[in-house]
Amino acid sequence: MTSGIPVHLPWPYHHGRTHRTGGWLTENPNTVVGFVRKVSVEEAKAKLPFHPIIQNFQAAVYGSPDLRMFASAMLTEVPDKPPYINDPTGTKQIRDFDHLLHLFNYTMQKVAPQWNIDEYHVGLIGVPFNAVLDWPMATPSGYAFFLHKEVNLHMKRILDYWRDHFLSTSASASVLAEEPNGWLSEEARKVIEDETNLDPNHRYSFEELFGHSREDGKHWGFKSWDDFFTRKFADYDKLRPVYAPDDDSWVVSACESKPFALQTHVKAYDTFWLKGQPYSVYEMLDKEEEAEQFVDGTIYQAFLSATSYHRWHSPVNGTIKKVKLIGGTMFSEPTITGFMNPDGPDPAAPDRAQGYITHVATRALIFIEAPEPVGLICLVEVGMVDVSTCDVTVKQDDAVSKGQEIGMFHHGGSTHCLLFRKGVKLTWVTGAFPGVSSKNLPLRGALAHVSSASDRREVSVVMVMAMVMVEDTRAIMDAGGEHGTGYPGYH
Repeated sequence: MTSGIPVHLPWPYHHGRTHRTGGWLTENPNTVVGFVRKVSVEEAKAKLPFHPIIQNFQAAVYGSPDLRMFASAMLTEVPDKPPYINDPTGTKQIRDFDHLLHLFNYTMQKVAPQWNIDEYHVGLIGVPFNAVLDWPMATPSGYAFFLHKEVNLHMKRILDYWRDHFLSTSASASVLAEEPNGWLSEEARKVIEDETNLDPNHRYSFEELFGHSREDGKHWGFKSWDDFFTRKFADYDKLRPVYAPDDDSWVVSACESKPFALQTHVKAYDTFWLKGQPYSVYEMLDKEEEAEQFVDGTIYQAFLSATSYHRWHSPVNGTIKKVKLIGGTMFSEPTITGFMNPDGPDPAAPDRAQGYITHVATRALIFIEAPEPVGLICLVEVGMVDVSTCDVTVKQDDAVSKGQEIGMFHHGGSTHCLLFRKGVKLTWVTGAFPGVSSKNLPLRGALAHVSSASDRREVSVVMVMAMVMVEDTRAIMDAGGEHGTGYPGYH
C-alpha cells in the first residue's frame, strides 16, 4: 500500500516547518537578544585587544574598496524599524564594522554555546556569530560580502581558532554544568533524552544513552564543549542497530536527522538560489567527474538539530571511491530569504536556505561504491554558518560496512544530502518524507529500499507504510516488502 504522494518530484519537496528548522534558535527571539546583549556587555568590560586574526581581517576589509563598501553597507541597509531595530545585538545596534569585529574577537576567545532554560531549547549555536549577522547577512550588501572569497578565508580562520583554542579546550567546559542554563541541567538532559529515545515503552536516561554521569567527575567526564558535542552512543548495537546489515538493497540513515527535502530528476545545472532551491548537481559536487552519473537522479536532504548526535555513518556497505573537502562560504544566504522576501528575512538564517547552502557552503563529498542495485552514491555533509569543520575519518579505497562511523561535525549543527544515480528505483520508509514525522529519522535505521533491475515494479519515489510486528518482526505494506523502520515504536 502506498500513499498518495506524487512519485515524480522535479522540484524539491520541502519540510513544511522552515521556521527555526534545526532548533538552533529559541522560539522566543527575545532570549537570543538577551544572550547577545549579555555578550556585548561582557566584551565591553573585557576590552580584549584585537587578536592578530581579527587585525588581519580588519586590514583586509579596509584595504579593499569593495569589501569596505559591503561591510559598511550591510549594516546600514538593515531597516531602522521594528523588529530590526531590536536585532540580536541587543541595546547597541551593530551599525559599525569595528563593533562587529570586537564581538567576534571576544567570542572566539571567551564564549561557548549556552543552553537556554527559558524555552527548554538551545540558543543559536555560535551566538553571537550567527545571531549578530542574522540581519546584516540578509541585506543585498551582506549577500555580496559573505560570498566573497577573501571574507570566507578570514571567517574560517576566526572559526578555526574558536574551535581549536577554545571549544576544544577545558576553558569551554564551564557551560557543561548541572545548574540552570547548563548543558547537563535536568531540563537540558530531558530534551536530549526526549529527542534520542525511540521506544515509547522504554526510556533510556542520558547516562544510559551516552555513558557519562556525574560519577565521572567534573562536567560528567566531558573534557570540553566539543567533546560533549561529538559525544558517542554508549552502545550502538543496542540503541541504534544497523537495519538489514547484510541486505545490500537497503540504505540506512547516515545521520540522526530530520528530512528536509526530496527531489527526483535533478538537473546538471539549476537555479538553486531562487525560490524552491532546486538542486544543481554539478555545482553541489564541485564539478567532479562522477557528477554526470547523478544527473536525473534523486537527492534526499535531512538536517541535524541542536541536541542531536553529530557523527556520520555509512548508509551502505561498499568502498570509499573518493573524498573531497570543499572550502566554501560560512554565512551566505540567498536573497530570497533576505530583506527582498515580502515576508521578511529568515530569523534563523540560513535555516530556510538549506538547499542553497549545499552548493556554496563548506562541505565534504564522500563517494561510496556500493554493491548493486545501489551502485555509486555520494554523501554530502554540509557545514552551516559557525560550523566550518567537516571531519572525515575514512579515505579513498577504505572498505566500509553499513552503519560504520565515517566522520563528524564539530562545534555546531548542519545538514546533509544523499545522492543516487539516474535510474535507481527507491522506495522510502514513511518517516523519510519531509514533514511526515516530528522525530528524527534514527541513525543506522531503514531509509530506503532499492529495487533490482529485474524488479519490474514501478516504485520510484513513494512513501511506504511501516508497521511494528511482534518480537521486532516488521513489514512494509508495499506489495510484499519485508522490512520496516528497524526500531520498535518508531513512527
